[in-house]
Amino acid sequence: MIKKWHGIFAMLPVLIAQPLCAQSVYQIEGFSAPQVRPQALTGELEAQLRELQAELDARSKSFTLSQALEMGLLNSPQLAATYAEIQGQQWNLVAVRRQWYPTLSASSEPFVPGRRFGSSTSTLRDDGLPAQGESSSNSAITATNIGLTVGWTFFDPSRGSSINAASENLKRQQLLFDVSARNLVLEIQQVYYNLQEQRLLIEAYGDILKATTRQVQTTEAQFNNGLVNIADVEQIRTQQFATLSTLITAYRQFIDASSRLAQAIAMPPGTLVTPSDGLQALGDWPEPLQPTIEQALNLREEIKASLAEAASARWSATALFNTYWPRFSLGANGQYGNINSDLTQSSQQQVNFTSNELSTSLSGAFGLGFTWQFFDGGINAAQAEVQKALGRRASDQAALDRLIVTREVEQAYTAYKTSQLAMKSSEAQVTSARAAAAAVRARFDVGVSDMSSLVVALNQAINAASNYASSVRDYNGSIAALFRSSARWPANTQPLLNQRVVTLRKQ
Repeated sequence: MIKKWHGIFAMLPVLIAQPLCAQSVYQIEGFSAPQVRPQALTGELEAQLRELQAELDARSKSFTLSQALEMGLLNSPQLAATYAEIQGQQWNLVAVRRQWYPTLSASSEPFVPGRRFGSSTSTLRDDGLPAQGESSSNSAITATNIGLTVGWTFFDPSRGSSINAASENLKRQQLLFDVSARNLVLEIQQVYYNLQEQRLLIEAYGDILKATTRQVQTTEAQFNNGLVNIADVEQIRTQQFATLSTLITAYRQFIDASSRLAQAIAMPPGTLVTPSDGLQALGDWPEPLQPTIEQALNLREEIKASLAEAASARWSATALFNTYWPRFSLGANGQYGNINSDLTQSSQQQVNFTSNELSTSLSGAFGLGFTWQFFDGGINAAQAEVQKALGRRASDQAALDRLIVTREVEQAYTAYKTSQLAMKSSEAQVTSARAAAAAVRARFDVGVSDMSSLVVALNQAINAASNYASSVRDYNGSIAALFRSSARWPANTQPLLNQRVVTLRKQ
């Protein structure tokens, strides 16, 4: 280990003598003094960032949070897909209810117009009459046979339970639609606050980068004048590149959040979304924790959807058990028959024209019947037990949902309270970091402080800006989460959802 460090220290004179970072050499009274030139790379990267910003501005559209919520609720295909499932359950309920209707069927025998049976012909003379001693005859028969059957099962013990099961399924799907809409609102809010955070950080990091760049220029000039050493130059340059990397990361996160928001509000491909207002803390949550939890337990759609699923499974089990009871029905059928035969006969002496024979018949019957499958090997009974088990599972899920909802409210309320404290702390941190950075820089310029202290102050300024932006974003996000977890609609969102439902219903 000692030999290793000795070798590194032995290389230091050689490293210092090398032209570091575009370093040049000039002569002063016979001695070689190093000179540094400004880094061209930093200027190139900053120019490319400006080009990226111009490109983003060219394909971005600016929205307020209210406008983004309106776009999402009125255009999101996710809501359309969820509502299509509601429509499917509605038609399923209609189909089950229509089992109460009577059935009507008709049947008919095949009929071929102009079909001829048993015909014979003879040779004709020049005048068109049959030859002497010859005769001919033709016959044609047409038949019509139509039957009508009417049936009505007016008593089926399983039918009412099936209707109730389908109705509970529809109710569950409607609740899940509300869940989807609430999740969409929360997603738009959180991504929007994240966008505001990243833009605030881009502005803060940009200001810190400008201050760091000025300090790099000052330190380079001081080095060329022999006031500082090369370590100070490279240290502040390292800090400059670190700040530039942090700014690049903020741009990447801004673009990611912008594309997520564009997806959430169904913007055209290639379009990004930017916030039209800055990041500011929202108002206070109006209720304490316990009333918020109680409202969430009473209104959360996830709990109600699980209970509806359990009820549907129980009704399905009842319907299967009721298939073992007899079913009573009314039936009627009618039959209409019509046979028409035409006979034409001709001979040498005379021509007999067509003779018609018409035969019509009409019959019908009416009766009361029942069907009773009192044993099927226990198949329906076993399937009913399956449905009962599914019902118990859904009931247990509802109990679990209540615990999950309670935890979500607790977490959102805790985030709300702690982010309030974090905002005050981080705001004071920003003020102190700015003052410290300015003081350390002034002390460094007059030779009282060192570069390490200045770099530490700049890093503290970066951390302070990040902490403040994240605390405000966390605070706003916690309020949005409290709206979501307590089953409340943010202002003006529920009328927009109702408007979208009307539009989807017409499709």
